[in-house]
Amino acid sequence: MVEERRLRIPGIVEKVRVACDFVVEAAQRAGLDEREVYHCQLAVDEACTNIVEHGYGRNGKDNVVDIICRSEDKRFTITVLDDSTSFDPFSRPDPDPNKSLEEREHGGWGIFFIKKMMDEVDYQRYGDRNHLVMVKYLS
Repeated sequence: MVEERRLRIPGIVEKVRVACDFVVEAAQRAGLDEREVYHCQLAVDEACTNIVEHGYGRNGKDNVVDIICRSEDKRFTITVLDDSTSFDPFSRPDPDPNKSLEEREHGGWGIFFIKKMMDEVDYQRYGDRNHLVMVKYLS
């Protein structure tokens, strides 16, 4: 059975929690365990926070973020869409967690954690929208 749910929020930091709660509920309905649900929540929190802070420059009240959750065939897929400037999270190398704190680069850690927590992560730019697709396999 395929189930798809959609949410649209304004691109402001105060609404990121709404997106997280939406994803938690959808992930629970899809049958993910507590740890998998938590990974999805963290990934969406990080993705939406990055969009609001970096993509919209904390001034996205006139912009939107769309979140689509789809459950089918042992896959739970979260698609986050926004109309900020194109940003491919795969365009820069992952930060090195083995470096000392003093040697680590600033930035890039959120995307690094998303890639570690989710089973698949993909980015595409379609027209004037960013599409970040994150997949968690149902255990």
